[in-house]
Amino acid sequence: MKPTKEIIGLRIISISDGTQVGVVKDFVINPQGKTIDFLIVDQPTGYFGAKIISFSDILGVGEFAVTIPQVDTIQDVSQNAEAQKLLNSDIRVIGTKVLTKKGHLIGTVTEIQIEEENGKIAACIFEENGKVYEVKAEQIITLGKELLIVEGLPAETAAQPEGKPESEAKSYPESGFNLFEQRQLQYFIGKTVEKDILLEDGSTLRAGEPISPEMVASITSRSILMEITSYLQKN
Repeated sequence: MKPTKEIIGLRIISISDGTQVGVVKDFVINPQGKTIDFLIVDQPTGYFGAKIISFSDILGVGEFAVTIPQVDTIQDVSQNAEAQKLLNSDIRVIGTKVLTKKGHLIGTVTEIQIEEENGKIAACIFEENGKVYEVKAEQIITLGKELLIVEGLPAETAAQPEGKPESEAKSYPESGFNLFEQRQLQYFIGKTVEKDILLEDGSTLRAGEPISPEMVASITSRSILMEITSYLQKN
């Protein structure tokens, strides 16, 4: 897999004569196929004056260059109806919000990982509260203009953010709590419950006693989380 940021800016080399014939400027996404169908080579007068390469015509995507058979592989956007249609849909993905099917907003897409061999989107990377997560292609329901809609919650770290130690580039906690449950736990701090609740470490959360960060840290099961939620004192 390769992130799109490592493709944009690559030289485009024609194998037939060994010359550089352009530079990758951008890419065109097919939201239905979850693929990158075209690379944009040049955009002198906007997209419809640009040159494109069909991903199916690419020989390889390496660290130094994108290789194509010959210079004639490059097409005019104005002569490719499918490319025009995709450009008109203006699906960018990067910068869009990530929404679960249940309606929870969980982050913003910062990168797309693609399979170099065929242009298929393998995963999307998104950030939430300074942490980086990965949502696999099979979890993606919709690649929309404003939203990336996903099935369930991502569970694996996508990549380590630049300049951050590995410990900060984690997936959801080892306890198994997902992002929303983590937020619920943080919401408990300072709140009180209407009845005594026995915690996993043997201590008791007393009715009327403000919930401390230490108490929250001792909650490791969903059953206790749900019990506290059920008996949380209403303000």
